[in-house]
Amino acid sequence: MTAAVVAGCSQSADVSSRIAAEAAKAQTIDLAALTPFAWDRALVFGPYASTDRICAALPKSFAECAKSYPQGVGEGSYLLTFIRDSRVVHHELHSRRHGEFCKNSCVLELSPETARFTVGVSSSVPDRKHFSPATR
Repeated sequence: MTAAVVAGCSQSADVSSRIAAEAAKAQTIDLAALTPFAWDRALVFGPYASTDRICAALPKSFAECAKSYPQGVGEGSYLLTFIRDSRVVHHELHSRRHGEFCKNSCVLELSPETARFTVGVSSSVPDRKHFSPATR
């Protein structure tokens, strides 16, 4: 059910696949460059993030929050949310197989200027990519 809701949110952009493709060929990824829509704030929720935590962090105008993520974020995913002018403009699940942003239950808050990551090898799964905040 969750996948159908996520797919219905925005069929024009599969950001997770773009991230995976970029991480396979580059040493850094720029999340803002990989999104075909404008945003001013992004939140990345790690595995095991609860529905309460997700919905509390998102704008109150995102009325579909609890319906979209009734069990929170599962073990194998991250939730990517993109916000513009206090509205969620895109949200989707990002598979850990496409790269790991942070440890369990983390929340990253990013702006287009800070959404740059260095690509490395995951310490937990050697054939999986890990993203660390890039230094300027």
